Amino acid sequence: MATLNRRGLSFAMSGLAIVALIAAVPGSATAAPRPSLHKVQVQVDKLNRQADAATESFNTARVRFGEANRRLTVVKHRLAAKQAEVDAMQSSVGQLAAAAYKSGGLDPTFQILLADDPESFLQSAVALNQLGRQQAETLARVVAARQGLAAARNDVTQQRARASALAKQIASQKHAVEAKLAEAKQLLGTLKADQLARYNAAIHAAAAHGHTVASRSRSGNIPSYNGPASGRASEAIKTAYAQLGDPYVYGAAGPSAFDCSGLTMFAWNSAGVSLPHSSSAQYSSTRHVSISDLQPGDLVFYYSPISHVAIYIGGGRIIHAPHPGRSVEIAPLHEMPIVGAGRP
Repeated sequence: MATLNRRGLSFAMSGLAIVALIAAVPGSATAAPRPSLHKVQVQVDKLNRQADAATESFNTARVRFGEANRRLTVVKHRLAAKQAEVDAMQSSVGQLAAAAYKSGGLDPTFQILLADDPESFLQSAVALNQLGRQQAETLARVVAARQGLAAARNDVTQQRARASALAKQIASQKHAVEAKLAEAKQLLGTLKADQLARYNAAIHAAAAHGHTVASRSRSGNIPSYNGPASGRASEAIKTAYAQLGDPYVYGAAGPSAFDCSGLTMFAWNSAGVSLPHSSSAQYSSTRHVSISDLQPGDLVFYYSPISHVAIYIGGGRIIHAPHPGRSVEIAPLHEMPIVGAGRP
């Protein structure tokens, strides 16, 4: 399968916000009044959530595709080993058959022994009694080896089918994300300058409440972590802090752009902990803890099914890559519906 494009697309926060605004404002001059800021924000949040959820479905499919390919490599090696084993067995059977033929012709039992399907021969006790002990043991080994070979072939077929299905799923999810982003970009092009200015001002004011977003254009503006975390958790949080202001890009895991699970994977990898690039897979691979027992560095998972992940930093706050059009930021812990937490 061709390598998938991991960079994706990203847009300015105001750009995605406009998607809902334009959709809500009719073209006619006599149309109903424009919706309230709150209504627009709800519509924008819905669009952003859809893009973020599609991104995590894309990531999960990629993780499973990788696992399927690794499993395929394993079963292909096993198939080769089983084939070599059967080939070696056939050589031993041929030697026994040759000896039997020299001593008086090829016995019918050896004809079955050399057949493509000797398994049914084992079901006949009368037939087994016609063989000597050594011959019966040889037949039993051949049958077992051929059964193992058949199982290995079946495993390879199944894993190839699974990998193929996941490759199609990845392409479908990738298309879903890019279609939403392309629609947002197209709608952005219809925006008037005065609309953009008014909406930007309202969105920036709302985002400033309870959030910290560092500007990447000014050096020294990125806050540092001085909280209670220690050891690996501290290293993970400090790494996440260093990414404040980096843009959300679907499928990205650093060093200068991230999606939600890409950020948590990148941060904990700096602390020597390997995590999969998928929020649901990260939930499955970490030790679950209750929200009341959260410690800085723990991962917090959101929505059902899980489609977003953040790093808890203490004080009722998280650091995360929110969704397309936004950047890595610090936000309130309960800004989104929590479904669980995990400790890497």
